[in-house]
Amino acid sequence: MESLKLTAYKDGKYESREGETLSLPIVIQRMELGGKIVYNRDKQLGSIGGVANFEQYEPKTLLLEFVIDCTGVVEGTRKGDKAHDRIKAIERKLYDYNSDAHRPAFVAVCYAELLFKGQLTSMKVDYTLFSTKGIPLRATVELAFKGYMCSEEERKRYAKQSPDMSRLITVKEGETLAYLCHKLYGDSLLVRQVARFNRLDGFRNIPAGTQLLFPPLKKE
Repeated sequence: MESLKLTAYKDGKYESREGETLSLPIVIQRMELGGKIVYNRDKQLGSIGGVANFEQYEPKTLLLEFVIDCTGVVEGTRKGDKAHDRIKAIERKLYDYNSDAHRPAFVAVCYAELLFKGQLTSMKVDYTLFSTKGIPLRATVELAFKGYMCSEEERKRYAKQSPDMSRLITVKEGETLAYLCHKLYGDSLLVRQVARFNRLDGFRNIPAGTQLLFPPLKKE
């Protein structure tokens, strides 16, 4: 039987581990992977459709629904195991606030061939079977995650996936985002779209040495 492996990290580069990997024997019920592309629809007066300009990719999502069964019928469980103990272990790994990182953990989720890196967004537990003493023996768990990549990894990945369409530029001393947009696109007014794509707080006073990914955009 495949086990669900949860590894917590203090940082978004997934370098500083928080404790050991939690391995859980589970019965998988449902797995959903999702993604979303955001377009900025610029409508002109009198037009029906308007122009859909690419704006950004939304983080990917993962939904896992599985059963924790401590009745002894599932491989990997032992006599005396309690569903509640395993739920608490998941909470400590994914949900609890980390005082060193000042936030809940970043997490790598591994199941069979799936590897997903992100953050827990919601957790739901439904206890469905109890012992005669009221001890939880079986629970259905639903975990929802939102994908996360640090800015450095995100820029490298997009640049590698679409080298003919996107350009990774290092800002030089004296260069502005408006200048680079004019140089690459022929339109300095695309600064806001490029800033949003790179998740910048603004487009002025960008320090020299900053790496920016310029996606495929067209002059209006």
